[in-house]
Amino acid sequence: MSGAAARARRRVLWMNLLFSAGLALALPWFVAGALAHAWVPARGTLWTTHHAYAVRTFWFGLLGMLAPLVAPGVGLGLLAVVWLWCAARLARAWLAWEREEWITDPGRFV
Repeated sequence: MSGAAARARRRVLWMNLLFSAGLALALPWFVAGALAHAWVPARGTLWTTHHAYAVRTFWFGLLGMLAPLVAPGVGLGLLAVVWLWCAARLARAWLAWEREEWITDPGRFV
């Protein structure tokens, strides 16, 4: 693995760790989202798909966190659904990271 690809793999590792911690605490979620946006993925490698996947996961998770504020009556239920959805996406991200695989169609909902 080239130096750029190894660096990109480590970056994806940190994003996944922070997103996973963000399922319990909100602050790591925001840090992971900032890193997903700030770090430039290794273009042309499989890690590019991981970055796109992380950015999409961040924004949907953020919208889910805001649901209780926007719609107090159904917001907590929506928050639970979004939390489960984010947990499923993180499981998929971890599996792809561990296997060093592309995330096919990172724009999918799951």
